[in-house]
Amino acid sequence: MLKRAILLVGHGSRRSEANDALLKLKEMVEWKRPGSKIAYGFLQFAKPDLREALALLDDGELEEVTIVPVFLYDGIHMQEDIPAILAAEAVDRPRLRLVLAPVLGIDERMAEIIWDRVDAAPKL
Repeated sequence: MLKRAILLVGHGSRRSEANDALLKLKEMVEWKRPGSKIAYGFLQFAKPDLREALALLDDGELEEVTIVPVFLYDGIHMQEDIPAILAAEAVDRPRLRLVLAPVLGIDERMAEIIWDRVDAAPKL
């Protein structure tokens, strides 16, 4: 059986409270599929960065990592930054298949969440 992992990648912030959101998402993803190997990393301002997160995941037996960018749109980080980092990592880890998933993006399911937030907002 293929030994694989998922790596959630967020932008990163100088505020640790903002970065904690990615850790919470990681925990929710793990809860949905117990036993899955899930990790997280950031592009900037926070640790572990993307390269460090891959190094932490790579136990020598891992065969594939799917990188899931936790972004709303396909911007410069998706077009240039993440592919450049993954290309360099592919050279350093030739036996590890790195798969870049699409960004989370705008999804119909988000509309329901927005209405939940509107309904929960304080009424004046």
